[in-house]
Amino acid sequence: MMKFGSAAQATYGVTPAASVSVGERLVFIKKVYGLLALSLVTAAIGAHLGSDPNLLLIPVASNMMLFFILQIGLVFFAQFAAKKPGLNMVALFSFTTVTGLVVGPLLYRVGPSIAFEAFALTALIFGGLTMYVVFSKRDFSFMQGFLFTGLMVVVIGSLLNMFFGSSLAQFMISGAAVLLFSGFILYDTSNILRYYGTDEHVSATLALYLDILNLFIALLSILGIARSE
Repeated sequence: MMKFGSAAQATYGVTPAASVSVGERLVFIKKVYGLLALSLVTAAIGAHLGSDPNLLLIPVASNMMLFFILQIGLVFFAQFAAKKPGLNMVALFSFTTVTGLVVGPLLYRVGPSIAFEAFALTALIFGGLTMYVVFSKRDFSFMQGFLFTGLMVVVIGSLLNMFFGSSLAQFMISGAAVLLFSGFILYDTSNILRYYGTDEHVSATLALYLDILNLFIALLSILGIARSE
């Protein structure tokens, strides 16, 4: 489970998207969601490679800690390179591909039926919450404290359950994670439309991608546990 800070207010000296013309704002939004779509495609390619026993399933599953550390390094690299043209694309898509690889063994374990259900639910939740932010025009930046407190609770609960291995506890933690990252979708989408600078499209994409990834993994966990009972 990964989540890094989102901009709750404009960076000093950066013109937020909400302050520019409608045309410039639309260009920024198209860049963000275009990159998000490409990020999901590269993640899907990585997931296919990481879930196929004839490709990379065994190397990835056997070196999960190494790939986890690689993910951490790549997300920081993506943030570092966010405003460096060319390098930012390499960093972003390298990160999304590796996250797909890491999810691959989980997809292999739960099977294609559960994977498809989790994907469909993730798409519905993300689409619905995004539309709500856009049409309600509400500012959800007030949720920052609640969300980051919730994130700490879910992370600590997940770490503790690694020692206890309780299916019930994992189900409850995953349910909390679905609510948590649904809240992050509201929060990050609102911030992107209001506070991100028009040159921060990679950072905005990264924030939304992490929300979708964590929501998808939580739903996979819930559906996998429910199906096994």
